[in-house]
Amino acid sequence: MNSCWFLLLVLLPFTVAQGGGKHLEIMAPLSRQHDFFGKPHQVTERCFESTGGKESKLMSTKHSEYDPEGNALRIETFNEANKKTDSEIYKYDAEGTWTTLVEQSGGSASTTFHIFLDPASRRIAHVDARTKQSEFYSYSVQGFELGTTMKTAAGKVVERTMFQRNSANKEEHVVFEEMPGKMTTEFSIQWLEKGFESGSTMIMHDEGGDRIVMSYEYPEVDVTGNWIVQVKTQVLHQTSGERVSLPTETTKREIKYHP
Repeated sequence: MNSCWFLLLVLLPFTVAQGGGKHLEIMAPLSRQHDFFGKPHQVTERCFESTGGKESKLMSTKHSEYDPEGNALRIETFNEANKKTDSEIYKYDAEGTWTTLVEQSGGSASTTFHIFLDPASRRIAHVDARTKQSEFYSYSVQGFELGTTMKTAAGKVVERTMFQRNSANKEEHVVFEEMPGKMTTEFSIQWLEKGFESGSTMIMHDEGGDRIVMSYEYPEVDVTGNWIVQVKTQVLHQTSGERVSLPTETTKREIKYHP
């Protein structure tokens, strides 16, 4: 832990807070403040795929749990055979401040990240407890995430993510770089007035510039304002000019709320 603090203090020129007060980060990953209206307690999302009008097939199930403050506690994803493929466990101290994230993907060993917050309770960095690789976060004046920078334990930059936001502070342009200056993937995103994503385009620069154009519909919304059914259609636009229709994804939600 001391080495994590040393690394952070060397690379960051401002004060770090790791405790004190409730965790109020506006853009906390997957917290209900960003993804949901109201106070969800447990959310189950089942994703189905269908091609060419054929009967849809269950592809994955995701279970999420949140506390009454809106902080994520546990997020787990299972495949079509109900085998766990990914998990995220969020840990907080006695005062409710986010301190640790434990991630596991596939059959790999779990990875523990120590979370560092600024005095406003925003995550400014997380550090891999084993490799000491770190990721740093920057925010707009309004408190919304503008970008991330991933560095090795030696301080070398290996990845960057940059966000541009619209007047409602929603992401409208996202760029990923695996090395500084080497763009790998780019997203353009459109939003509905109610806050749901209406469409997006993913440009795969590391795949020759092929694009996937996605559009979304929401045929069912609950009384709290959260969508219950989302239908995503997607078309691959190849640089050769060929267009390929990809499977349609239908996600169905079940939401239980805190009183």
